[in-house]
Amino acid sequence: MSTPELAKKEQRILARAKDKIKTINENMLNSKGLTEAEANVAAKAGLIDPEQKYWWLELWQKGEREAERDEREGRSSSEFETAEDLLVYLHK
Repeated sequence: MSTPELAKKEQRILARAKDKIKTINENMLNSKGLTEAEANVAAKAGLIDPEQKYWWLELWQKGEREAERDEREGRSSSEFETAEDLLVYLHK
């Protein structure tokens, strides 16, 4: 599969997207997600899966950072043996 030709503007957008993707992968808590334009160009260039663009967007990454902070600070639940155990936990 060949890489599509990118216009100069798209090349600049892709450079920003690459930097953000690298930071997300290396240091999620201090990262920012992609803009819609960055995600579109990154998908066009084959850098990210087009069906997973949502995951790289800032709105989604904001939630990922929150979940990561919760996990690191012990504010997450443990695994549950059964669905009933989960329901008991949720109704506490």
